[in-house]
Amino acid sequence: MHTTSTTKIKKSYVLAVAGIGLALGLTACSGGSGLDGTYYIEEVNGTSDLGQLVVDGGTVAHHEYSCNGVYEEPEVTSTGELNTGESQVVWTVAGGDRRNERTGTEAVTISDSSITVGGDVYVRDDSDAGRALLKAFETGCAG
Repeated sequence: MHTTSTTKIKKSYVLAVAGIGLALGLTACSGGSGLDGTYYIEEVNGTSDLGQLVVDGGTVAHHEYSCNGVYEEPEVTSTGELNTGESQVVWTVAGGDRRNERTGTEAVTISDSSITVGGDVYVRDDSDAGRALLKAFETGCAG
């Protein structure tokens, strides 16, 4: 069988495109963390009615809400980064409430339905405990 240079180029092109597609697919699958999501805690050090932890990749944001509602602007927001082993969060921006600034580094423990940060247990929003906590917050604030 005689192979022309055009056929070789077409085969090389198809293989290159397939390789790029495979690489992009693998990159997309590895981009997120199993931790990604929203977590809640009933209150944080008596400074708020509801604490919210949002994990997006390696970024962690901690928000605090009073009865003005979880869908309003939080009163306090702190942000941090998870370390490579996801065993610690390094707080990079402390929130504005001096009673509850998150600074430095805190240990992180992970389970299927919760994250513990520095001893505070946050439950995943789509878990039974998370839904119950959010409903109790909304009901308590409605009265």
